[in-house]
Amino acid sequence: MPNAFSILIFLIICPHLLFGQMKRDSDYADKVITDIMERYIENDESTIDYTDLQEQLEYYNKHPININNATRIQLERLVFLNESDVQALLSHRATHGDFLSIFELQAVQKLDELKKYYLTFFIRVDGELLDDQTPFMQMFRKGKSEMLLLHENEFQQRTGYDMERKNSNQSYYQGSPFRHVLRYRFSYSNRLYIGFSGEKDKGEPYLNKGLNQFDFNSFHFLYKPSKGLLKTVALGDYQVNFGQGLVFGSGISARKSAFVLSTKRSYQEIRPYRSLNENEFLRGASVMLKYKRLVCIPFLSAKYISTNFRELEDDLQNEESQFSSIQLTGLHRTANEINNRYNVFQTIIGGHVAYVNKENRVGFTIQQTAYDQALNPGNAPYQRFNFRGRNISNAGVDYNFQMKNLNLFGEVGRSHNNAYAVTSGLLYPIDPRLDLVVLYRNFSREYLTTYANPFAENSDARNENGMYTGLSFKFNRKWTLNTYVDIYRSNWLRYLNDAPSQGIDVLNELQYTITRTDQIYFRYRNEIKTKNQSGNTDKVDYTSNQARAQYRLHAQYKLNTRWSGKSRVEYIVFENEMSGVQNGAIIFQDLTFMTENKKSHITARIALFNIDTYDARIYATESDVLYQYAVPLYQNTGTRYYLVWHQRLHKRIDFWIKYSNTTYSNVQSISSGLQEIKGNTLSDLRVQFRLTI
Repeated sequence: MPNAFSILIFLIICPHLLFGQMKRDSDYADKVITDIMERYIENDESTIDYTDLQEQLEYYNKHPININNATRIQLERLVFLNESDVQALLSHRATHGDFLSIFELQAVQKLDELKKYYLTFFIRVDGELLDDQTPFMQMFRKGKSEMLLLHENEFQQRTGYDMERKNSNQSYYQGSPFRHVLRYRFSYSNRLYIGFSGEKDKGEPYLNKGLNQFDFNSFHFLYKPSKGLLKTVALGDYQVNFGQGLVFGSGISARKSAFVLSTKRSYQEIRPYRSLNENEFLRGASVMLKYKRLVCIPFLSAKYISTNFRELEDDLQNEESQFSSIQLTGLHRTANEINNRYNVFQTIIGGHVAYVNKENRVGFTIQQTAYDQALNPGNAPYQRFNFRGRNISNAGVDYNFQMKNLNLFGEVGRSHNNAYAVTSGLLYPIDPRLDLVVLYRNFSREYLTTYANPFAENSDARNENGMYTGLSFKFNRKWTLNTYVDIYRSNWLRYLNDAPSQGIDVLNELQYTITRTDQIYFRYRNEIKTKNQSGNTDKVDYTSNQARAQYRLHAQYKLNTRWSGKSRVEYIVFENEMSGVQNGAIIFQDLTFMTENKKSHITARIALFNIDTYDARIYATESDVLYQYAVPLYQNTGTRYYLVWHQRLHKRIDFWIKYSNTTYSNVQSISSGLQEIKGNTLSDLRVQFRLTI
């Protein structure tokens, strides 16, 4: 890699020798949103759909927050801001009065240059009044509509589409190899949202005629009245989030990331569901009622879910059908997957009550989930304490207290089997240059819940205790050191852990901000945790530690008003007792070009990678068409390149196209089973149109 490394250093340094600082350009919003998401999505193994986060950032870019009347909660929803950043903005406003210009952000000493630059895309200093009295029917005349059509396909055939498999009664994909998405959105300010989404994944057949032809259909309606006790009405598909996500929280969650201080959840209690994930939502109705300082949010959901059924070989007398797990992929391509489509009915009923006093809050949440058939996950030792049966319920108390600069937050949950889970955090600016966050969690192995996503190493909110400590130190306005240490343990078995396990995860990132748009950072991350050494889920000889170290040098820069770039080199070292040391390396270069009239926007990347095994795999976020995100996995040896072209055809019509190609030099086939491709090349295409009215 020495030649590639030399090229990278040249690409990092050369632009700053040739170009000075450029002014902020609002047309680079897509790039900024991609950068924020890349730094936020650090949990590579997560299956969470981050489209909702992308859409939240897109919304605030199109409808910037008025910094002169923004609340703490509104600012906290900008995920790149931590509690200390929010406090700095509020303190500046309280001391010096309203911001007169967006450039007054330069006077907020606590914020680093990069966050000030990010903020310019999501805030304004004037605009809509808080007390919008527009009548409901007039909103339809004043609002905006958006319709998107997406087509996606691969150019190589996978085994599942081979018609010879159909003729020989083998499993095969019963639909076309195309993915199609239709989205319609209507919105007025932040008070009315109406929308429909339909998706057919690759390999899925079309169903009926009309809108119901898609395998997944979603409708949402959310309205916020301007007066009275009723503050929000949600119908159709929606999400609710309370406290720290320990008792009930659907959708995105706070996770370990480069934003080391961002451990506290702060999302809207009720949000319209606009994503295409087929699991992380409620279907029914919810309202928010508010009287003085008291908030009440009842919610109801009733929908069919896709599950896997188990054969009751050991219990022949029990004729009741049971399912073993909930399908999370949302794919219904083969006969077996189609038979398991929406085969269990799930009902959720619950409520949340909170007392709010300025920036302090105490809430109580309760929920009960019922299935029309029993869940029986299996008899493996690690599944001993998993939920079994038809009904599950839990309740809990959450809190958030702001005492000058000190912020305390947390939640305590209890499930119907008398098991408890606790999470509690503290955010404190020790010094104007040093910020600290400490978060403790302790989840019983017996704790049960339906939708939970608290800050944790694992995603199931049980069988884990740990302590997370994050620090951010600003040497000056140019240099910042972000670091965290997370120590965690599971006192009972887990999947691929046939003994109690533990781990330690450490991240150090040194940032150098050259200008508001130009930055270099070096990251070192090392995680050591217990895993089965054999990789066999049935018979395992022993468990021991495995270590994964990450070294990353990254630079992003703006060359002039038309050109910008991003460069990275990353190296992974994985080690365990069975496989020894495995290495992975990647180097990539991005270039973004915008025409002078700003109607055409092109981003391209070329990446070279050399990765020994899957254990040394590397993830890298890519630019994509609107409302899509991509975090491809790199393994084996080869090259990958892609190009995204956004063209404004008319003031109301936009066009996106993304073409990507991955070529491997050390394999003769890609993937396995029905997903197998004969050959060493994988290329795909996405085409999307948007009409706005």
